[in-house]
Amino acid sequence: MEQSIYTSKNRITAGEWIAVALCIAVLASWVFQNFIFTGDTKVVSPVWLQPVAAVLGALGIMRLSSGWERLWKALYMIGLLFMVWAANKVLFDFLTMAGLIGDPATGGRARVDWPGTISRIIAFAAAVALARQALKEPAPGSTTPASWYGYAAFVLALPYPLFRIIWALGGTPGITHPGAAGEGFAPLILAIPWILAAVLSLLLVSPRKWIPRRLLLVAGWTATAIVASIGPIALWSMITMLASGEGQSKGEIATWVFCLFYTSWFLWAIAAFAATRSYQLRSAGKA
Repeated sequence: MEQSIYTSKNRITAGEWIAVALCIAVLASWVFQNFIFTGDTKVVSPVWLQPVAAVLGALGIMRLSSGWERLWKALYMIGLLFMVWAANKVLFDFLTMAGLIGDPATGGRARVDWPGTISRIIAFAAAVALARQALKEPAPGSTTPASWYGYAAFVLALPYPLFRIIWALGGTPGITHPGAAGEGFAPLILAIPWILAAVLSLLLVSPRKWIPRRLLLVAGWTATAIVASIGPIALWSMITMLASGEGQSKGEIATWVFCLFYTSWFLWAIAAFAATRSYQLRSAGKA
């Protein structure tokens, strides 16, 4: 049985070699995209993201020296987070390839950004490989994972539905006038997914006996993957707009509201990952 990358071992496993190879492929695709390919490609992430994710992920697996387990673990987790960020928008790439996303300028199908699409697909594969290694059960005698991550995820899931509920009831914090965020029950409908995310966060702390373990794990990992695919890129787009001076509020919803929402989405993906992994490890002996 393969051991975790955070336990003592004399060699890395086949699965870890695959993860390292994919990290190298991510780095190669970044070199091609930035120094070889001269065509028009849309940049959706900071230029340093892919190489840093690849290097940290590979180093976290290879562990060039013994000891300093916390440092290697931190590097690995940061590399995994950055790799997920580098894979952001891959879902929309698949929809574009299938012709399901249109181009508002031409009225036809949106153009496929092949260099960027291939780069994000490789990053997605690398993120899956890195996550697989991170999810391995720790060695016997390891400290029991903390359960408070679920409470953190619960708090981070609240901003979006709370504001939507307030707006639906006629409140105006963050908007110019009642109805600016949607008429009737529209704000409430948009709040439902995040209400469910908040409930899921608490269930990952102390699940009900009638909920099958496998169902809760599928829900946790699915929700984490969905939010992780949009949270980082949304937050980065807001940061770049603010830095360029284009983020000033020009519509009916204040800029700080978008900053609050996008930041909470980004942090919720991290907290939900930790909460789901913690539940998976804590409940393994009871399955």
